[in-house]
Amino acid sequence: MIAVVVVLLWATGTSQKEISSNGTFEDQYVKFNYPTSLVAVQYTFENYTIVDFYNSNQTSTSNYVGNIRFSTGNLTNLKKVYPDGSSGQYNGYRTWQGENNNGPYIYILLSSTDAPVKILQMDFKSEYKSAYKEILNTLKIKKIPA
Repeated sequence: MIAVVVVLLWATGTSQKEISSNGTFEDQYVKFNYPTSLVAVQYTFENYTIVDFYNSNQTSTSNYVGNIRFSTGNLTNLKKVYPDGSSGQYNGYRTWQGENNNGPYIYILLSSTDAPVKILQMDFKSEYKSAYKEILNTLKIKKIPA
């Protein structure tokens, strides 16, 4: 099932991945800084971006440390999936954030409604909390994807 989804995503407007370790990321939707010790791999889709982070140029699952991406969801479901999280604010947007066994996470709800809305989500492994904080502290949301 996952393979089918991946194939469909690649067939519907995905660019080739772009790899960078220069410490700055910017596209039409977001802008942020990240530690140059990490490698950022950007996947651009028709109307959103996913950025995965690795601790090596070898972009394998064993070197994966976290990501930032857009998704669709709602606060009710987030509270069920992450019951230890808490409500917060990020630059005027509501958030659901916390830390679980894997590490820190934040879901920034990009609308004031509780119906399914666009969410900017970020999560990192526990040992990369400082990278998570650097990205969050420099994150600028420029545009909400359609």
